[in-house]
Amino acid sequence: ESQKKVNQTKIKAKKDDSYRQVFISHSHDDADFAELLKLHLEKNKIECWMDNDRLKIGQDWREEIDTGILKSKAIIVIMSPEARKSEYVTYEWAYAWGKGVKVFPIMLKQTSLHPRLESLQYMDFTNRVTRPYEELVERIKDIKD
Repeated sequence: ESQKKVNQTKIKAKKDDSYRQVFISHSHDDADFAELLKLHLEKNKIECWMDNDRLKIGQDWREEIDTGILKSKAIIVIMSPEARKSEYVTYEWAYAWGKGVKVFPIMLKQTSLHPRLESLQYMDFTNRVTRPYEELVERIKDIKD
């Protein structure tokens, strides 16, 4: 009985730890910026989930992406004309929103937003010199675990 309780505690702790990550949704055309963003966040002790890091040959990538989103406290959606056209990017933020995961849109390249997404305030990352990385880090850290 006590061994079962110890195992349940370990599982709970492990589950709680896994909900600290941030999912980065992006078009593959914006992969270089996504990597740069990931480096900035990880430098600030924010764990990131990106498909090119996590998906392995033979895995059901849709299931892995859904799990990655569900285990995240937020999803950062990197918006560009390419991302706007991507059904996968749209699926990721819509799925996250429907599951109650915080959605942070980032405007990388000026584009129109999906009507549902435009109701959220986005962060403007269009100017390479004045990108608000610190503000984004603070907003992520403000989310209650």
